[in-house]
Amino acid sequence: VSEQMMQSVGCRISLSVFQFLGDRRQELVAFHRLATVYYSLHMYEMAEDCYLKTLSLCPPWLQSPKEALYYAKVYYRLGRLTFCQLKDAHDATEYFLLALAAAVLLGDEELQDTIRSRLDNICQSPLWHSRPSGCSSERARWLSGGGLAL
Repeated sequence: VSEQMMQSVGCRISLSVFQFLGDRRQELVAFHRLATVYYSLHMYEMAEDCYLKTLSLCPPWLQSPKEALYYAKVYYRLGRLTFCQLKDAHDATEYFLLALAAAVLLGDEELQDTIRSRLDNICQSPLWHSRPSGCSSERARWLSGGGLAL
């Protein structure tokens, strides 16, 4: 059994304990770790689901620059995962736009430029033109079990 699989089992056990105890902060941390493990195991849809669950456990309104940075990083990671691994340009664009919104709230010009560059690359890619917009974002909403607020 690989070390990554053992990490996955450990994360799932931790997650179950924190869910049982009602510790939302530790549950968020456990989902984030589980997402990272799934990504390393090339289980990209499971990773996407866990990242979305981490965001659903965050407060609906950003309360600090630290939270805005977390949103920006996770949405950026979701954008990269969705575009590069799941080959979905339209969902990736939605994630990058949410990352950009958080970066604007932070006032982080460098991060904003990085995200804008990613958005430009996506819109010029063959993936952008290969599928009409609107048909793929249902997967993310289904995975997350509901909408996310930024």
